[in-house]
Amino acid sequence: MNTSALESLATASRERLIEMAVAAIERKMADPLLSDADRARLTQAVDKHAEAGGNRVLGAAKVVAYSWFNRLTALRYMDAMGLSGNYGVVTPAEGSGTGVPECVQRARGGDFDRHVGEDTRARVAQLLFENRDLDAYVLLLREYFAAWHRVMPGVFPEADDWTNLVPPADLLSAGESVRADIVVAIGPNESGRMDVEVIGWLYQFYISARKQEINDAGVKIDKDTLAPVTQLFTPHWVVRYLVENTLGKQWLRAHPDSELRERFEYLVTPAEGQEDQGLAIANPEDFRVIDPACGSGHMLTYAFDVLWEMYVEAGYPTRRIARLILEKNLHGADVDGRAAQLASFALTMKAVEHDARFLERIERETQRGGEWRGPRIVHVESVHLDELSPAEIADASGDGVSLGISQLIEQLRYADTYGSLIRVPKGVSALFREIARRIEVGEKQQVLGGADSEEWLRAADMCEILEDGRYTTLIANPPYLGRQKFGNALKQFIGKFYSVAKDDLYSGFMVRARYLTADRGSWGMIVLPGWMSLSSFEKFRIDLLDYQCLETMAHFGRGLFGSDFGSVGFTFCNRAAPDDHVSVFRRLFERHVEVRSINVIRQLFLNAEYGRYETKQSVFDLIPGRPIVYWASQQMLKAFSVGTPLGENAEAKVGLQTGDNERFLRQWFEVSADRSYMRARDREDAKASSARWFPYNKGGEFRKWWGNREYVVNWFGDGREIRASRERASVANEDMYFLGGVTWSRVSTGELSIRSIESGVISDNVAPVIRTSSIDENAIVSYLNSGTARVLIDAIAPGTHFEVGQVKSLPWMMPEFFDPAGVERLINIFRTDWDARETSWDFARPPYLRGGHSLLQDAFDDWYRRSCKTADEAQRLETENNRYWADAYGLADEVDIDVPLSRVSLTYNPRFTFAPTKGAPARSEDEYRWLHYQRSARELISWAIGVTMGRYSVDVPGLVLANQASSLDDFRARVADSRLQPDDDGIIPVTGGAFDDDASRRVKAVLRVVFGASHLGDNIEFLTRCLAVKNGSKTAEFVPPVIPADPEQALADYMAKSFAADHQKEYSGRPVYWSLESPKGTFRALIYLHRYTPDTVGQVLTKYAAPFVDRLKAESEAVGRERDAVMGDDRKADRARARIDKKRSEIDAKVAEVQGFIDSVLQPLAQRRIHLDLDDGVRINRLKLAYGWRPDLVDLAQPAIGASTTEVKKGIATDLKWARGEIKKNNVCWS
Repeated sequence: MNTSALESLATASRERLIEMAVAAIERKMADPLLSDADRARLTQAVDKHAEAGGNRVLGAAKVVAYSWFNRLTALRYMDAMGLSGNYGVVTPAEGSGTGVPECVQRARGGDFDRHVGEDTRARVAQLLFENRDLDAYVLLLREYFAAWHRVMPGVFPEADDWTNLVPPADLLSAGESVRADIVVAIGPNESGRMDVEVIGWLYQFYISARKQEINDAGVKIDKDTLAPVTQLFTPHWVVRYLVENTLGKQWLRAHPDSELRERFEYLVTPAEGQEDQGLAIANPEDFRVIDPACGSGHMLTYAFDVLWEMYVEAGYPTRRIARLILEKNLHGADVDGRAAQLASFALTMKAVEHDARFLERIERETQRGGEWRGPRIVHVESVHLDELSPAEIADASGDGVSLGISQLIEQLRYADTYGSLIRVPKGVSALFREIARRIEVGEKQQVLGGADSEEWLRAADMCEILEDGRYTTLIANPPYLGRQKFGNALKQFIGKFYSVAKDDLYSGFMVRARYLTADRGSWGMIVLPGWMSLSSFEKFRIDLLDYQCLETMAHFGRGLFGSDFGSVGFTFCNRAAPDDHVSVFRRLFERHVEVRSINVIRQLFLNAEYGRYETKQSVFDLIPGRPIVYWASQQMLKAFSVGTPLGENAEAKVGLQTGDNERFLRQWFEVSADRSYMRARDREDAKASSARWFPYNKGGEFRKWWGNREYVVNWFGDGREIRASRERASVANEDMYFLGGVTWSRVSTGELSIRSIESGVISDNVAPVIRTSSIDENAIVSYLNSGTARVLIDAIAPGTHFEVGQVKSLPWMMPEFFDPAGVERLINIFRTDWDARETSWDFARPPYLRGGHSLLQDAFDDWYRRSCKTADEAQRLETENNRYWADAYGLADEVDIDVPLSRVSLTYNPRFTFAPTKGAPARSEDEYRWLHYQRSARELISWAIGVTMGRYSVDVPGLVLANQASSLDDFRARVADSRLQPDDDGIIPVTGGAFDDDASRRVKAVLRVVFGASHLGDNIEFLTRCLAVKNGSKTAEFVPPVIPADPEQALADYMAKSFAADHQKEYSGRPVYWSLESPKGTFRALIYLHRYTPDTVGQVLTKYAAPFVDRLKAESEAVGRERDAVMGDDRKADRARARIDKKRSEIDAKVAEVQGFIDSVLQPLAQRRIHLDLDDGVRINRLKLAYGWRPDLVDLAQPAIGASTTEVKKGIATDLKWARGEIKKNNVCWS
C-alpha cells in the first residue's frame, strides 16, 4: 500500500473539496430558483454547523467536503470490488481512454444500471442531450446513494439529503478532479485484492491538516476539535496483537486444539503453569466485542476476520456468518461522524470480502420490507432529552430502572464531548425505546420544543452500545489528550466521574474498559506509556493493579506513530489478579529514546524470546508509586526494599512557573548588565538590589555536573509582576529560591543528568532542586549521576520525564565512606568548560589564548589537546563514580560501568559535541581535530567582533560594554589604557574592505594585537582554512581543508555570508550583533544591540551606506572611461567592450540595490529614530528595528535586518509570526 500517495490524495482533496463546497453553498443559497424546501434544509444545515468568526458557511462546507470524500472513496472501493452496480459509478470503463465514469458513458448510449429508475433515466438522458453532463451525473449519483442507503445507511445518504444539493464542481473535470484522483490512488494491491485498511489511512490523512491547525493554535480541546486532534491509525500487526490476545485467547481457552492457534502469529504464550483467569467462550455467537473509540474500524475489521474463522470452525453455514458477526458480535462507537460512517462501510466490505453475495441478499431483503440496521456502529453525538419523572421511568421500564437516569440524560446533552466515557446502566436502551414508542402512538405527549421519538431512538441506539457489563471483549486505541488540553466541560466530567484517571483521556478509557467489560472479560489497548511510571498516574496505577489482572504487555518504544512519542500495548482480564499471577512482557527496544520503523519493531516482536520478561504483578508493590517495572532484577528490587527513599533524606521541590516565559524570561545576554544581579544571597538580598533580572535555572539539554546557566528571570520587587499574573503563574516553594543545591531537567531525550547549582539562582518548575543538611550534596550529585541511579530511575521513570516524586523515590543507601574529591573535580571541570564559552556570564577570555602562542595553529592545537585530555580525565572520573555506586548497591553486574567518551557531556569534548548521528560513519581523529579547530575559529571571530564593539577587551577579562546604550566613554572608564580601542560608533561595515573599519580588517586588527604582527599572514591563512572545514559523509571520507587561494577574500566572504547566521545559532536565536543588509547583501553593517541609540541607523546611512553608493558610482564611471578608451571596431575590441559593459552593468545593479535599500528602508528607518528597551529582549527589539515599529506609522515593507542571510531572515519571520500571535491574543507585554 502506497501510503504516501494516500496522504497526498487526502490532504489535497480536503482543501479542494472545502473550497468547492464554500462556493457551491454560497452559489446555491443565492439561486432564486432554489425551492423553498431545499433552501430551508440548506439554511438549517449552515446554521447548525456554523463556526465562530470567519465565513458563515465554512462549517457546513467542511461537512459537505468530508461527506463527499467518504462517498466517492466508498464508491471507488465498491467499483474495484465489482459491487457498486452494473457499471463503474466513479471509475471509467477499462480501456475506454476517457476519464468519464462508466455509468455516464453508458447512459449516453441509453444503458442504465438496475438501480436507476425509469423517471431518472429519462431525466438523465435529457440532461445529457442538453450537454449538462455534471447535472446528469449528480442525478445518477443520487440514485446510487438512495439505493445503497438501504444497505449502508451510515455511508450513503437518502436522495433528499442536504449535502446532495452541493456536489463538488469538478466531478467530471478533464483537469483536476477529486473523483479522478481517488480512482488513481485506490486500487487492488500487489496480490490483486482490495485492502479495506486503505479506508483507515485515508481517514487519518484527511483530518491530519485539521489536527495540525488545532495543535498549532494551542487551544483547549472541545467537542469540535476533540475528534481530529486525537486520531491515530494503528498499525495492522498491533491490531492483531490486541485481538489475538483477547478475542483469540477467549476462543482458545474453550478450544485448546483449534487450528487458529497456529494462525495467531502475535499470540503471547503465558508463563508456564500459569492459571488462566479469563472467559472461555465456546460458541462464537456469545462473543460481544466493542471498540469504544473505533475510528475507521481497523480493530473491528480484523476481529471480523477472526470471528469468521471461529464460525467456520464451529460448522456454521457461510451464508449466515457475516450477518451474525455484524448483528451479534461487533460493536463500535466514536464521537466523529466521519469515522462512524467509514467504520460501518469497512465492516460491510469485510462481510463482502468473506461472502461475495452478502450485499445482494441484504438488498433483496430490504426491498421485500425486511429490516437491516447495518453494522452496530454508533456516532456518539449530543441529544437533548426531556427529564423523566420516577413514575414515568418505573412505568415505562417495568423493572424500575431509576438510578442515574437523570444524570445520564444530562450527560447525553454533552455526548459529543464525553463520548464512550458515559456510563449507561442496564435497561436504559429499552426504556428509551419505550418512550419513543409512546410518543409515536400518542401515549406520551411530546413536550413543546422537546425531544421527538427520533431523538429518543437515537439515544437508545447509543445507550445500547454503551451499556455497562455488556461485552466479553474490548479492544481500542483510545484518544490521547493530556489534562492541560481538556476543555472545561471535559475537565469537570473527568474530574467528577474518573478522578483517579484525570491526567489523560486514555486513562479514562482504561477505567471505562472495566465497566464495559463483563466479569472475567478481556480488554486490550494501545496507549502512551506515561501511566506506567509517571507520579501523576500513581493513584490510577494503584487502582488498576488492585482490580485488574494484567495478562500481556508489548512495550513498543518509539516509532509506531513516528518520532513524537512511545507507545505500549497490553491486555487485561477484568478481575483482580491472584497474588501469584505472572504477567508476560515484551520490551521491544534497548533505549527508550531510540526511534525505529514499524517493521523493525514488528520483527523484534516476532522473535519470541527477544525482550521477554515474566514478572509477578505483585512485584510492583515493592517499589514506591507501583511503577510497572517488569524488567527489574532481584538486586534492584532489593535496593528499593532495603534503601530509604531519597526524599526522606533530602528535600526535592519544583520551582517557579512564570506562566508566560516569553514575557518573564530572557537569555542573560539580551538584557542590560546593570539591571541584572547574578549573586543574590537570598530573597531579601535580591529585593534590596532593585535589580530586575536574576539567574534562572530552566533545565536544558543533557549535561552533567555543572552548566546550562543561560536564562534570567524578571524577579524585580520579589517577583511583583509574576505574582500579579497569578492565574497563569505558580510561585511555588519560595523557600528554595536563591539557595543553590542540586538540580536536573525534568524532561530529557537522554538519561538523567544532575548538576550542582550555586546560590543566587531561581529554579523553574521543569528544573527541580534538591537541598539537604543531613547528606553531603556532593554525594547526592555523585549518586544521581551514576550508572546505578540510571538503572534505578529507568525502573520508575522509563521515559523522557524525570518527575520530582520519582527522583525522591530512588532508594538511598549512604555508604560508610564517601570521598567527595572526584565529584568536586568533575564539577570544576564542567564549570570551567561551561565558562569557556562566550555565552556564559562568567566567560573571561577565549581558552586558546592561554600559553602565549604567536601562531594560531599552535594555540588551537594546544586547546584541542587540552580539551581531549580534560575529556579523558572526566571519563575516568565518571567511570570510577559508576564503579563506586554499583559496588555499594550490589549492582556491578547490571550497571554499565564504563562511560563512552561520546557521553562525557563537555562542550569542548570533540567526541561528544561532534558525535556522528545514528547511521553515520565513525569520524577519524583528523576530522575531530579539524571540527574542533573550526569551532574555535568561529568563536575567535565572534570574540574579535566583540572586542571591536567594546563588549570585550584584549586587556581585561569578561564583559566590558553590556549596558543599554553603552558608549566609548563607558569603555574608557573601565579600561583606562587599552591596546585596542573599540570602534568609535559601534558600527562595523561588511563590504569587502570598502572602509577602513570593515569587519575583516577589524578581525585582523585583533589578531595582530593578540598574536603579533609578524605572523598575521600565517594566522589569517590558518583561520580561513579552519573556516573551510566540511564534514565527512556516508559516501566520502573526511578531507582536511586546504589554504584558500585568497585568504583575505575568504575572511571577507565569511564575514559577509556566514558570520551573522553562525552568531544567531551560537546565541540560541537571540543575537546581540545585528546585520543591516540590502536585499542581495551588497551592503551590510553590523551593529551591537547594547551600543544602539536612536541615532545609530542614521549613522549607518550617512557614514557608510551613502558613501558606499558614491564609491560604487565612481567605480562605474571609471569603468565607463575604461570602455571609452577601447579603440577599434574589430572583433577583439567588441569583446573587450562587451566585457566592460557587463562589469559596469553589475556595478550599476549594485548601485540600484543599495540606493533602493537606502530610499525604502534606511532613510525612513533613520527618521523614525526607533527606541529600544533591552528589557523587551532580542525578539521584540530586533523586530522593532527591522520593521521600524511605531504605533503611529505602518511597518516597513521589508526588514532592515538579515534581508540577505537566510537563517537570520527565517529567525525574524518566526519571531514576527509569534509577535503577531501575541498581539492577536492581546498579550502584548513589551514597551
